[in-house]
Amino acid sequence: MPGKTLQIFVKGDQNETRTIRIDEEASIGQLKGLILETFGLDLDDDVRLLYTIYMSHNISIVLAKDLRVKDPDGKTTYLKDYNIHDEANIFLVYRLRGGSEQTSVPPKLYDEEVQLTDKPDMFTLDDSEDGQRAEMPCGHAISPESLTAFCRSLLTAGRYEFRCPYKASASDPHCNAEWEYFTVKRLAVLTPEERKEFETKMAENYLRKAVGIQDCPKCLSFCERRNKADQRVICPVCTRKNGKRYEFCWFCLKTWLTQNSHDCGNYGCNGEDPRLRLIKNSPRKQVVGVQCPAIRACPTCGLLIEHKSDCKQMICPCGQRFCFICLKKADGRGRYQCGAWNLKCEAAPVQTEMPGN
Repeated sequence: MPGKTLQIFVKGDQNETRTIRIDEEASIGQLKGLILETFGLDLDDDVRLLYTIYMSHNISIVLAKDLRVKDPDGKTTYLKDYNIHDEANIFLVYRLRGGSEQTSVPPKLYDEEVQLTDKPDMFTLDDSEDGQRAEMPCGHAISPESLTAFCRSLLTAGRYEFRCPYKASASDPHCNAEWEYFTVKRLAVLTPEERKEFETKMAENYLRKAVGIQDCPKCLSFCERRNKADQRVICPVCTRKNGKRYEFCWFCLKTWLTQNSHDCGNYGCNGEDPRLRLIKNSPRKQVVGVQCPAIRACPTCGLLIEHKSDCKQMICPCGQRFCFICLKKADGRGRYQCGAWNLKCEAAPVQTEMPGN
């Protein structure tokens, strides 16, 4: 007995979207045939159908299901197997042949010491029996290709640490467990070239976001200020190369336009240290029962530190021990002035000056 007729939007050739109407009881094979017919394609054309899933109304697409005509056991699949609903979005993706005799990039394969899992990939939802998927330390599964692509996207966005994005449902929080780099390196099966790319980008992002190092906006050389109070700074590389002093604003990273030492003349620049802006706009959270900002600067070197969980006692990479809540430094013997790691203390106000400046 026929079911309800579904209206499905398919984006295909030249980014054109066409509407397909099909019975909700239809098979994926029937859907694929109808889509190929609608776009004037042959059954021999090598294409994939990706069904995109939205986790909530206020974020972008986060998952895509590969619609397969047969499941791993060779059984026919149906629309209902993929929970395809009315007004669903499906993308028609061509699988392209290589245009030369070059050898294709080999797939990433785990060594024998990595235990595979039958859990689906958290991004692609691939659950094929012969798939290369492993569990991250937090228990969520991912393939080497998905892990590589996700971590590369974090590095491109300026991050220098990797955290699990898994959500069981739209209303649940992200897993947010931190993945150590040595785990990422192994389970992403990074090539030597990829390791060099990742490690270089991690170091650059750390320097820019945590330590306060910037790029000269003109020559892109790494630079830092001798006097941390200066807003108007001079790049020696650009000055030497052009034979004319090149000055730029440390905060907005644009060419200095005025004779003033504290107003660069660029629209929208308020002369505020971007690290202070991060601290000022930081969300608040509870640390051992006390409300305080989630981001603090080390009271000695100014390194930005974000609190994730548990203890209030911090050890900065510079070696300084301090309390994340009250910002009091440990004494010469490494003892914290405000007591044990789980004792409440009075929260210090939001920092308005960068330590070490």
